[in-house]
Parts: sequence; structure tokens; C-alpha cells
Amino acid sequence: MARIIPGPHDATEMDAFLKSFLYREEAFLVDEIRQMDAESKTIEAVLDTQRPLPFAAAQRVDSLHPAHVSAAELLMATGSLGCLHAWFFHGCRWDQGWAGFGNRIHRADFKRLAALGPPLIMHSHETRTRVGKARVVIRYAFNFWQEDELVYQGDQTAMFFKGKVL
Repeated sequence: MARIIPGPHDATEMDAFLKSFLYREEAFLVDEIRQMDAESKTIEAVLDTQRPLPFAAAQRVDSLHPAHVSAAELLMATGSLGCLHAWFFHGCRWDQGWAGFGNRIHRADFKRLAALGPPLIMHSHETRTRVGKARVVIRYAFNFWQEDELVYQGDQTAMFFKGKVL
């Protein structure tokens, strides 16, 4: 049974998304969707930093290296958000032969460590989109906040293809 992601979306569509997502569910790093606006192409979501995170769990923690959400997990969260954009705003359905890949990190600014405990509030916005019959290219702006402080800011592009890529 797919986990339930609360939010302003069709529950049946979210269930189909999760059941056919390109990664197993534990790699989908979104725990709540607060806003999905197809017109403005924006999403606001939450990552519960108390959930099991594979790299965070493997950290050796001490006074000089505090427990935190790793950069790899922050980048994986951008992929989770990007896939939500592709599915809900552009019809790139994994169960209909679509796949997606991040293809460029134009900029990744890690502003401060994202602590384990407080939730991460994640904003994504499409800044440029090219839509074709079997290919969708989306450039995103990402801003992740924790306790009213900016943690991560990104400018990234992903490509989604219908049919075999390689």
C-alpha cells in the first residue's frame, strides 16, 4: 500500500504517481504537499527531517560534525519535486512510458546545514519549460527553508522522455 501524502491533489493520482515512481517510495523525499499551482507552476512541500534518511543515518556525528540532512538528500528532494511537476503539470506519467533525469545543476547553494528535527519547507518553481510530444525539459528554481532560514537554493534542469532514452 502506498503511503499517503497529504495535500491539495487528487489522492488517486498521487497513489498512481507513488506506485509507479522512478524510485522506491523511501526515496520520494516529500511528506506533505501544501500547495500545487498548475497555473504558476509552483509547489510548496514539506520534508519531515525526522524520517529515515539514508545518508543522514550513516553520519558520524560529533561536536564538529552535527547531524544534518546531507547535500545528497537535499538534491534528491529536488528530484522528487521535479517529478511532481512533470507528472501533475505536464502529464509525464511513469506508468505510460515516461522517465526523467536531472541533467544539469546550474547552481546549488547550500546556505547552512539543514538540521535533523525541524521540517524543511521546500518551494519549487518552473522558470523555463519546453514541451514536446515525447520530451519535456524543465528548469526549476528551488528554495528550501528551515525555521525561517534559507537552507538551500538551486537552479536546475531536468529532462523527461517518453520511450527508451539509451
